[in-house]
Amino acid sequence: MIKSNKSGVIFCLLALLVLFSSTNNVFADDVDDLLSKCEIAPNPKPSAMVYEYELSPETLMPGDVGLLTVTLKNMQDKPIEKDMKLSKPYEASVDAETRFTMEAYIKEAHVVARAFEVENTYISAGVVGPNEKIKLPFKITAPLKEGIYMLKFVADIEDMAGKKSKGIHYFIPVVVSGTVNIVPQDVSENEVRLEVINDGLSDVTGVYVVAVVSNAKGIENPPERMFLGNIKSGESAIAAFEVNKEEMSRAVFKAVFKHGINKHSSNKVCVIMPSSGAEREKGETILKEQSFSTPTPTHASSSGILNGGVEPEDDA
Repeated sequence: MIKSNKSGVIFCLLALLVLFSSTNNVFADDVDDLLSKCEIAPNPKPSAMVYEYELSPETLMPGDVGLLTVTLKNMQDKPIEKDMKLSKPYEASVDAETRFTMEAYIKEAHVVARAFEVENTYISAGVVGPNEKIKLPFKITAPLKEGIYMLKFVADIEDMAGKKSKGIHYFIPVVVSGTVNIVPQDVSENEVRLEVINDGLSDVTGVYVVAVVSNAKGIENPPERMFLGNIKSGESAIAAFEVNKEEMSRAVFKAVFKHGINKHSSNKVCVIMPSSGAEREKGETILKEQSFSTPTPTHASSSGILNGGVEPEDDA
């Protein structure tokens, strides 16, 4: 918005009239110079830029929904002032002051949707005064492929008179990577131990392990889930299940966790726990007959067989 002292312009025009009426020696160059001094001010434009951005979660896992908040700031920290004084060689002396406060009007703002899905855009987002900020949150969905992506933020800026200012084109890097894996660690006649590993770049919360039991006799009082809490990036936690050594049991395990607002499931592992040599041989035969769509390395212990394959059973 431009605020000016109109009296300065009026005084300039009066001075011009006085010059025409009081002297015959006024040349065209003098008139042009006087008129240039009567200009209200130069033509400044609002200066808005990306001040900062924030992504929650800080990194995304494949398929995650995240919140990208872009903060714009009007970099004009105070009004622009211009003092003008007309004196010799003119007979009239005029003092004028002009003040500019360049509000930035955010006409449109959006994130270019490429590999990501972007849920919203902004039309007529608002007016940002000098040294003020405005936050623009965008709901985004990450692709299923891991990698480093560059999101392009675009904003069209105008002054309060509707004249276009310099637009904003800003690239924001977003990392899509990581998951949580469950790995059989050890098995005995009395216990099965599973390690839950956070391979992501940020913490996960509400982690628990679910046991899908085919022969419930093998696990003492099988819990529906075993809660592990939060696991930091690059760290792991152990889930231990008690086993009845008198029976053989076959079970499928998976981990469930949250990343931001997103709920995920880990890979599944199938564990067979024999309690005798004969049953161990039988267990190996049963295990070989299973069909796993995504096999992973097999681990063996002195009293049981662990397999890291994906079991085609219904989720718990």
